[in-house]
Amino acid sequence: MRSAITALAGVLEAHRALLKAELLTKDEGYLFDIANNFDLRHRKADQRSDYDPAFLEWIFHWYLATIPLVSALMAKQQAPPEIPESDGWDDVDEEPF
Repeated sequence: MRSAITALAGVLEAHRALLKAELLTKDEGYLFDIANNFDLRHRKADQRSDYDPAFLEWIFHWYLATIPLVSALMAKQQAPPEIPESDGWDDVDEEPF
């Protein structure tokens, strides 16, 4: 489970600038705070490791659910601008009858 979380964190990290630009203030930071400050990714001695194993399943599903969000945000950025529909008057001559 830990390796899957690490892989998902890596995918999200590759799109961190996008997440930072599109998410609410600090939300992007929370995603990576968990990956970096808990004993998940870097495995440093100063990271928290005193959590229930159920935490791993929760964080896996949270990161997994964030992948479609990244895809949607990327698609939104790449979509061509919307052209407003005609109001029906575009073909009418501007000169009075």
